[in-house]
Amino acid sequence: MDLYIEGCDELEQLILAKDQVSSSSSNADTGLQPLSFPNFTKIIVTNCGNLKSLFPFGSVPVLPKLETLELERNTKLEEVFKLEDEVEVAAEEEMKFDKLKWVTLEELPSLIHFYPKEYHVVLPVLVELNVKDCHELTTSFFVDSQEFVHCITKTPQLVEQDVIEETVTDAIFNKNINWSKWGGSQLPHII
Repeated sequence: MDLYIEGCDELEQLILAKDQVSSSSSNADTGLQPLSFPNFTKIIVTNCGNLKSLFPFGSVPVLPKLETLELERNTKLEEVFKLEDEVEVAAEEEMKFDKLKWVTLEELPSLIHFYPKEYHVVLPVLVELNVKDCHELTTSFFVDSQEFVHCITKTPQLVEQDVIEETVTDAIFNKNINWSKWGGSQLPHII
């Protein structure tokens, strides 16, 4: 199943968080659950001028069948996955997108991170990654010895040297990336 959204300037968030669903409901039905889309294979969102985040992380399954994610020219998009307030996370929890093959993040001047800093995301089947004009992005992408792509978000206030900087000395933050498993620019390697 595919989802295409283009030019929805009033849209601020694609999926409401758990607490927003019940508070925005006109009837007081406490049985409401947040929407989830476990069968989506492709999500393309472009030119949505007020969109700030796509998915509240914690109440929505992690899109287990997602193969393609394209986000372009969403000028206020700050977070692709937003951590809900009540979700407690163990430090550096690992998440996998087992089917995600293509990721495009282009002309997103307000994008701060792809995933919350509490998570380390692994993309084992990713074949193409394009990041262009995302100057505020604090998520870096790396390749391991198995050719799995990893996403790690840099903590803005580093007290000690970050684990990322200990394992990869040439981290790529705020740079354009045109990476393909078959060639193109190189991503740093995790040891």
